[in-house]
Amino acid sequence: MAARWFLLAVLTASYGAGAFGMLGISPLSPSLVEGFALSRLQVAFIVPSIYVGGLFFSMPGGRLADRLGVRTSLLGGLALGAAGLVAGAWAPGFHTFLFALFVAGIGWSVVNPALGRAIVDLFPAGERGIAMGIKQMGLTLGGFVAALVLPAIAAALGWRAAIVTCGAVVAVPVALTWRTLAPLGSGAAPNAPAAVATAGDAATWSWLRRPALLVFFASGLILGMVQAAVLSYLPLYAVQALGFDAIGAGLLVACSQAGGAMSRLILGAASDRWLTGRRSLWLALTGAIGAIIFATYAAWSVRAPWLAGVLAFASGVGAYGWVGIFFIVSAEVGGQRAAGLLSGVAFAAIVVGLLVGPAVFGLLLVRSDSYALPWTVFATLAVLVTVATLVAGPAIDREREPF
Repeated sequence: MAARWFLLAVLTASYGAGAFGMLGISPLSPSLVEGFALSRLQVAFIVPSIYVGGLFFSMPGGRLADRLGVRTSLLGGLALGAAGLVAGAWAPGFHTFLFALFVAGIGWSVVNPALGRAIVDLFPAGERGIAMGIKQMGLTLGGFVAALVLPAIAAALGWRAAIVTCGAVVAVPVALTWRTLAPLGSGAAPNAPAAVATAGDAATWSWLRRPALLVFFASGLILGMVQAAVLSYLPLYAVQALGFDAIGAGLLVACSQAGGAMSRLILGAASDRWLTGRRSLWLALTGAIGAIIFATYAAWSVRAPWLAGVLAFASGVGAYGWVGIFFIVSAEVGGQRAAGLLSGVAFAAIVVGLLVGPAVFGLLLVRSDSYALPWTVFATLAVLVTVATLVAGPAIDREREPF
């Protein structure tokens, strides 16, 4: 038992190092605006450039985790992500920078399916919620530390030095954890049945014929839109609408990441103890919280630092708190044979939202020249997810049986 929790700690730390680099791009957006002389609409392309690779590679990445094992796919993905970020630090122009982020994102797209595979391999059903919550804390804690550290590095040494820092941190697990992750080195799960589904198995792809799962993945798409919009525009909203400086905006991003980290852990533990068979209700809860906070942003410009921090913390619950529950449901649907694949499908659904969300927010912002309209629209999207999850939830939860 102790061994699996130790491995989870290593996986969580590795995920956090990756998140430091990938999510660290968000709090650097004010510095990137200045460095590349970007318009407000161009900002919408920064965060999605990291995730567009996931649209094409997350499902193959999930298959890679099912076949080759967690260690090879996870560390290989982080290595590619680090290389892309370091290349981006030397980009001569904005388009080259976006391409470097795309390369980094290809590596990042493999990480989530590999970790979903690891959770199913290592933990029984009654511990997967808390395990996924702990793993997801790595993501938001990595983003939290990045939001605190990177704006200061950019202010002192320039944005290029901050991006190099991102790449260096992502590379740390690649250098340090190969031997430690040896128990996760093969494609076969430690306690899995000998038979493993192949990519051509009809059962593996039967989720396409399950309406409840299609609703579930569509909800992930919308939640991905919300998450990316907050990642992309919360720091600029803090600067342009609330009057914070770049470091103050970074602190608000850190507050939102802290809210996401704590809520993922708490919701994961709660879903193991209460309503384990209805994990979808916890998704509905985070959607409702997001709707309330985004509506507040639309109606009220909160300039008091302490209250802005409280709202940013709550925005993290709504924008990021759902991810652990979403991935554990996906992995449980896949079971021992296809947990990586279904985690990849979940990540692909989220990626579509990540690509679309900032562009929609940016277009609404440019059209209205006010943050009120985009925040209102995204509050409405959060309400839509809440309602859809409540209505389709019982059927979604019934689908959570191994193939």
